[in-house]
Amino acid sequence: MSKYKYILFDFDGTLTDSSEGIYKSLTYAFESYGHGTPSADLLKKFIGPPLYHSFTVFCGFDDKHAWEMTDKYRERYRKIGYLESRLYEGIPETLKALKEQGYILATASSKPLHFVDQICENLGIKEYFDFLGGTEFDNTSESKATVIENAMKNLGASLDDTLMVGDRLFDIEGAHQVGIPCCAVLYGFGNREEFEEYNAEYIVETPEEILDIVK
Repeated sequence: MSKYKYILFDFDGTLTDSSEGIYKSLTYAFESYGHGTPSADLLKKFIGPPLYHSFTVFCGFDDKHAWEMTDKYRERYRKIGYLESRLYEGIPETLKALKEQGYILATASSKPLHFVDQICENLGIKEYFDFLGGTEFDNTSESKATVIENAMKNLGASLDDTLMVGDRLFDIEGAHQVGIPCCAVLYGFGNREEFEEYNAEYIVETPEEILDIVK
């Protein structure tokens, strides 16, 4: 008998490598407001947490300017940025195998649901998910734990049979705050040191390894 029935997936860095579209849209926003070209280290920090959070915490922008930067970022991302995403190797096959084996799948992402839906449709993986979980454009306070709880509620999932899969500390923290384990993936934007520091229950190098964990 399987340990888990419900599998929740983070999006950026877990299902898709969306860094090209995110980085180019961030650079567009920074340069549009005269902040210059952001460093690679700063850009990487934006993968995971909500945009507004990143502009305030990592850049020190006040509320008004954080929203201006967010809107400018989305100006480009809506037009072309969301198309600059690719599935990680092995993701379609892993999702297909999980569905065929009877698992119930959902996304639990800090990315706006509108983009999650668009990208899943564009990349041909929407059919594998029973629920798409994301955030609203104007929400600044929705934590990863809240996103996970919302996905679980919509699926009818319990703490005993749900696994979160993600690539950053935010996914691990969110899962633990809710009370479920987290599988951290090394092919995304996190690293083993981060995963061990935040006590991820599982660490995998490839999507295919997820299949062994959920058995």
